[in-house]
Amino acid sequence: MAFGYARPRRIVLVVSLMLLVGLTEGLGLLMIVPILQSLVPGAETPGTLGWLTGGVGAFPLAALLAIFVLLVALRAVAALWQQVEAAKLHARIVDGLRCRAMEALLHAEWRELAAMRQSGNRALLVTTVDRVGLAVQRLTMATANALNLVLIMAAAVVLSWKLALGAVVAGVLVLVLYSGVRRQARRLGESLSASYRAIHARLEETLNGLRLYKSYGREPEALEQARRTFLAMRGAELAFVSQAGRARGVMQVGGAIALAGLTWLAVERWAVPPLTLLPLVAVCARALPQLQSLQDAAQQFAHSRPALDDVAALIAEVEAHAEPVDPGLRPLRLDQAIRLEQVGFAFVGGRAALHGVGLDIAAGSTVALLGHSGAGKSTLADILGGLLAPDAGRVLIDGGPLDAAARRAWRGQVAYMQQEAVLFAGSVRDNLLWARPDASDEQLRSALDRAAARFAWALPGGIDCDLGEGGGQLSGGERQRIALARALLREPRLLILDEATSAIDAAAEREVAEAVAQLKGSLTIVIIGHRGVLTELAERRIVLEGGRVIADA
Repeated sequence: MAFGYARPRRIVLVVSLMLLVGLTEGLGLLMIVPILQSLVPGAETPGTLGWLTGGVGAFPLAALLAIFVLLVALRAVAALWQQVEAAKLHARIVDGLRCRAMEALLHAEWRELAAMRQSGNRALLVTTVDRVGLAVQRLTMATANALNLVLIMAAAVVLSWKLALGAVVAGVLVLVLYSGVRRQARRLGESLSASYRAIHARLEETLNGLRLYKSYGREPEALEQARRTFLAMRGAELAFVSQAGRARGVMQVGGAIALAGLTWLAVERWAVPPLTLLPLVAVCARALPQLQSLQDAAQQFAHSRPALDDVAALIAEVEAHAEPVDPGLRPLRLDQAIRLEQVGFAFVGGRAALHGVGLDIAAGSTVALLGHSGAGKSTLADILGGLLAPDAGRVLIDGGPLDAAARRAWRGQVAYMQQEAVLFAGSVRDNLLWARPDASDEQLRSALDRAAARFAWALPGGIDCDLGEGGGQLSGGERQRIALARALLREPRLLILDEATSAIDAAAEREVAEAVAQLKGSLTIVIIGHRGVLTELAERRIVLEGGRVIADA
């Protein structure tokens, strides 16, 4: 899955450079033979080296050394080029995966998103995808090590096929014996993934509750909870470091024993001449760290592989619940009425929120949805706004069905304000233009006037005043009025106010209510709440209880 985000030609280039690095290294090791031969006049090289000593071996020592240096330089250039291209490949894969996951989340059905734990998604988009990048990096490294080993062993075959065969058998045996180590590395990687998810959840809970922790004097408990979570993560990391270190040490000792054994066989049993033995020892000595690197890379890939599985699982899950898109579909337009016919809805997990709701909401009217917490008000508003699709019944806009294909286009005519105004870091202008990037200054001024947010012009720098993170420089009422101006800038046909004044004081609530009162008749307004000044503006009150309409007056 991961390599699907890389251009095929870049993959081919990286693999080609790996082959060039391995080839130049193998040839450089073989150059030792003619160099030694030139230092020992009359020495004969038996077996398969005859072609080499008969050609290159006839060159003077200076030429041989120049060829050797040239091969080393070529290898250095190829290795540098390969590292740069591999880094580009790695970055493209990581960025592609992150964008794919983000795109899948943005285009998923709201029902699916609302049921997900967003701290886990944040952990995945930041930490987990970076670990996928590490997995890709290790896989690339393992490929390079494997190719280098193949070409180095090819050089060993030229020197002595018996010793080369013995080295290959030993290497394969090592990789087979280490399969259990790689499986354990994967289990440790799964444990690390769980630790990262726990850390993100703990940090989000703590940072969101800072006011509460300080008010109750529970700072020490918050610190202790965080410390335990960090220790769990470090335990998972250190377990892998310890495992990798032990595996590396065993391989180094085992490799030294194997090299010593092959050298003894070459001298005592196979009578390999010194002119061949010395390059063979150099080849085997070079192959040993390559084998070690191959095992390390494979082990680290196994450790990071759970991250790739997590990302793939998230993408598959949310893409399976993607909203249908029909670019050619003409948006529904609200000029007459919204009709709900026996609408029913249940959340993920089966908890029913609405039962057989039937309503007609006239265009241009102001309606209040009332009821206790959990009565189904916000769920009904999300269905009216096109965020949720009913499980039963249907929604009609001027007689046209608000089906799956139409909901996305319908949301372009709906403005939504929630309990806590969401403002982004930047200026008032930035926040307004977020809703309509092509808006003129005149349109910005009109939206602010309609939202009773003229105070924005008196801020230091006017509407170009930097509001800080989340609009922290403004009061709650000011934030709500900026959010209302942003909503009105879209020129919506339907405005949904979901407990929009429940988090602000009475004076600010009156200011927002005055702004909404001026909008009555110009668009359809749905107000959700228990009580308050806003709900008093409605000419019609619909009361819900247990997901059913129990009063409509």
